[in-house]
Parts: sequence; C-alpha cells; structure tokens
Amino acid sequence: MKVCKNCGEANVNDSLYCCNCGGSEFVVREDAVCPHCGALNDKSYSHCINCGGTLDAGGAEGYVPVGPGASAGLTDMYGSGVMAVPAEMARCPHCGALVPITAIFCHKCGVSVANLHSHRVVERKVCPHCGHYNTLEAQTCTYCFATLADAKTEQMQVTHELHNLGEVTVRQACLEGLNGKNVICPNCGTLNSPSEVFCLNCGLKLQIEEVKKYCPNCGAENNSDSGFCARCRYSFEGEQPDRVERWTCTHCNHVNEKDDTYCPNCGQKKAL
Repeated sequence: MKVCKNCGEANVNDSLYCCNCGGSEFVVREDAVCPHCGALNDKSYSHCINCGGTLDAGGAEGYVPVGPGASAGLTDMYGSGVMAVPAEMARCPHCGALVPITAIFCHKCGVSVANLHSHRVVERKVCPHCGHYNTLEAQTCTYCFATLADAKTEQMQVTHELHNLGEVTVRQACLEGLNGKNVICPNCGTLNSPSEVFCLNCGLKLQIEEVKKYCPNCGAENNSDSGFCARCRYSFEGEQPDRVERWTCTHCNHVNEKDDTYCPNCGQKKAL
C-alpha cells in the first residue's frame, strides 16, 4: 500500500494520485497478508482489519491453501462457519490474491500457482440429456440448455496438460473424470472436450498454438524458428538470403520468383 503524504489516506500501489485528496506524493509501506482472509494489513498491526484474526509474523508465507480436507482453521473468525476462501479458489502464497482452479499464474503478482490446485477434487453436474459437464450452480446445460434439476454429480480431478512450443512449455488446466480429460475454459470455466477448438459457451480459442513470427516487411506469418520470411525473403536475423533469388516488381513492389517473366500481381514485365 501507499500512504498519501498530504492526507494520510491509504492507496493501492498502482495509484498515481491519492483517492482522497488527489495528491501525488506517497510513502510506500510494507504490508502483511492475513493468513485467514487474505486482506492486506500494515506490517505493524497485530490483528487483521478485515476479519480480526491474529496476523502471523510470516504473513502470506505461513498460509495454507484450501484443498480437500484442508478446511480446518480457515473459517471466519466470528464462528459463522463460512469459508474464508470461496469454493474452487485458493490464495496465492506470495500475495494472498484469490486464484481460480484455471489459474496457471497469479493475476496479481505473476507467481506460478498451478500446483495449488493440481489433483484437487471438485464436483460437476452431468447433463442427463447430452452428457456434458456443468458447474454445480448451473440450472440449465451450457451445451444443450436442458434442465439440470435431476442431474447427477460426478467428482473430477484437476490436472494439467503440458504443451511444448519450441523452447517454451505451456500448461493448460483440465478436469479429469470417468470419461477422460476435459479442457477448462480459462475465461468462463466451461468444460470442453479436447477436440474443441473454441469454448462451447464463450467462444474463447482453446487450442494452444506455437507463437508465430510476423514479417515487418510484408506482414506474412512465419514459424517462430524461421530465419527468412517465406513470402518476401526478409531476413529476421539481418542476414542476406542465400538460397532463392527473387525480383521485386517496379510497379507494385510485389516480390516474384527468379523465373517469373511477368509479375503475377499486376502483370508488369520483369525489368532487364
């Protein structure tokens, strides 16, 4: 948190101006993450300003994320029995932010959080009409819109698939049940079969593709390991092409093969 020098109001770290007085001068203070509710507190506080719980000296490092059988000690401090962490969520061990089961990295601090949910067991409703999986809160199936009033539930386990894209390895969150793995849409949480290219509910593209390299000269799409553009032979590494000779049309600037007498783009004859 940042404290305004002018009025003393606490502001979030990315604030440029004070939310209370508009001042632009701040003093940065150290925060402690409450191990019970995840709220940020001044490091000098002994009790959380949000839930009243005792602040451990270790802050967020001493926090144990929620998982199967890990509910003890994580209810609120007033004895209502309400979980401090919502269902299918966990707290980032670094900054305390809530992260869903689809998260691979924390949206707040960027720390890897995939292992917080790995092999976690959750439940899903199975549509009695089409067999697609739905969240427990769903009243109608997201695929066929049939009612889920009499739908049975099935336990599924959170797993991750690894996709090797050249030198980069990408993780994708899945739920594995009796019928195999289903890809979780990171946008809306809908389960999709591995063959689906786009999410059935929101249309987000699910298939992970290798990053492409775009030519700054002609805009063509090339593989990430390309040394030269496949269309215009532009060198991505500053080297001269040493394989195929081509000529550029003086009329439309289209790049043509060496043996082309006329430009296929505008019909201009090759200059001699």
